[in-house]
Amino acid sequence: MNREITRKAKIWCLAVFLFAAHIFCRTVAHADEGSAWNMMVSRTGDCKIDFPSRPQMVQQSLKVSEEGLRLHYDVYLAPLEDKGICLLLIAQYPLPINPGNEVAGLEGLLHGIVGHGAENELVFAKLIDVNGVPAVNFLVQNGLSYFRGLALMVGNKLYLIAMEGKKGTLDESVFTQFSESFKLHE
Repeated sequence: MNREITRKAKIWCLAVFLFAAHIFCRTVAHADEGSAWNMMVSRTGDCKIDFPSRPQMVQQSLKVSEEGLRLHYDVYLAPLEDKGICLLLIAQYPLPINPGNEVAGLEGLLHGIVGHGAENELVFAKLIDVNGVPAVNFLVQNGLSYFRGLALMVGNKLYLIAMEGKKGTLDESVFTQFSESFKLHE
């Protein structure tokens, strides 16, 4: 029972943090149209990805248990011209995810994102394999905005590659460019 509560708390913390990141990013200056994309290596050096402009990084650590276990987040945010934002969220859980539970964790993340807003609607979600790692490819939207994402779990880390913007402005080719630039270091 306590594990279930902790798992749900982690999912809701992630959803709340995504919302906070959304608000934070609204204050970031927009990238110039036609600017070259920039490769960025994560703070911990475990992955790299190309952003449309130099990303801002936000770090947070949340206590998730009475025993003092903490969930650590690094969020990289960059504006995409006047069309929205690109983000990479790396959440490091305090304990490894049991093998075979990665898909359940990804489904929990997706339910948390959809459940974060009463008007949110899951347009599609597909479980896929990214270099031998389970991942979920999805689109959530409401009357005003979209949230296009790809999430994967590796060990005790969740990687969420996403774009958010006004409904009707999603450029799927840009999301493909962004998500396919993501590489884990081996």
